[in-house]
Amino acid sequence: MMKSNQCQSCGMPIGKGTLEGTEKNGTKSIKYCEHCYQNGEWTQNLNFDEMYAYNLKRFQESDINKVQKYFLNKMYTKKFMKKLERWK
Repeated sequence: MMKSNQCQSCGMPIGKGTLEGTEKNGTKSIKYCEHCYQNGEWTQNLNFDEMYAYNLKRFQESDINKVQKYFLNKMYTKKFMKKLERWK
């Protein structure tokens, strides 16, 4: 199975050795980030709308610059998030 470059729960970029979640056996997850998935379980038991609101707030409060936020905010929509594996 090919590794995704985005968390399939929140859409956050995940890369080689960084921010991957973990499976129950301790191996790195190929699909989910550490914020969403640890030890083979979801870190938060939220429905789609709650997860979208949580992630949007976290994104808006992040320390990335205003130009990046502007363009990423245009991309990060419910339509985008619904395409992620967890929410299909």
